[in-house]
Amino acid sequence: MSVRMQPCLLPAVCGEDLPARSRVRFGLTVARSHARRAVVRNTVKRVLREAAREASEALCRAVPALRIDVVLRLKAPLPDRGAANWSNVKAQLRREADSLIAQLRRELRTRSRSQAQGLAVGSAGAST
Repeated sequence: MSVRMQPCLLPAVCGEDLPARSRVRFGLTVARSHARRAVVRNTVKRVLREAAREASEALCRAVPALRIDVVLRLKAPLPDRGAANWSNVKAQLRREADSLIAQLRRELRTRSRSQAQGLAVGSAGAST
């Protein structure tokens, strides 16, 4: 998973009235070498898209003043549809996506707190 964060330059554009889906964008990639059949690739994307949709609001609340681009990429080959119970594979994909997004949310909160503290310390030092 890769993340690109960009500060919002115009408060009117990045204010609370802007929908969450405009501030957090998700990209999904599933290589043909990891999921040979298009049906499998589309199913993986559907599972990842649902996890992203449910997490977008929480990510916006974590850092409201940033636009965030997140790319979720399948890194390992999936088993063939006949080789494994497909509902278990989808459930595992969803758990991993939720775990990665939760990890990202924690990282964003940590970064935003450290930036806020740095700004508070910097502004206090500049006024004295």
